[in-house]
Amino acid sequence: MLASSRSETRKILTQELRDVATSSPTFDRDLAVKIGKCMTVRRNFCRLSTQQLGARLGIDSMEVEAYEQGEKRMSCRLLLETAKQLKATPRFLFHLA
Repeated sequence: MLASSRSETRKILTQELRDVATSSPTFDRDLAVKIGKCMTVRRNFCRLSTQQLGARLGIDSMEVEAYEQGEKRMSCRLLLETAKQLKATPRFLFHLA
């Protein structure tokens, strides 16, 4: 009885993970693009180049551009550090979201 219950639970969780995995790339891409736009606006407001911001974050300018275009998703740590370097709150980066 217990083994079948675990098996059913495992099937349900596996299906839920598959559903999340198939639905999240579109959502993440849209959110990444919106965060990137806010990042670009704030970077330009602070009169920083992608090279300067990248140096402050410890990444290269190509990565900064990828984040700004929404091609890459930012980790929480990088998002917080980016907000700090742009003298903004993390909430600002979600302004257009």
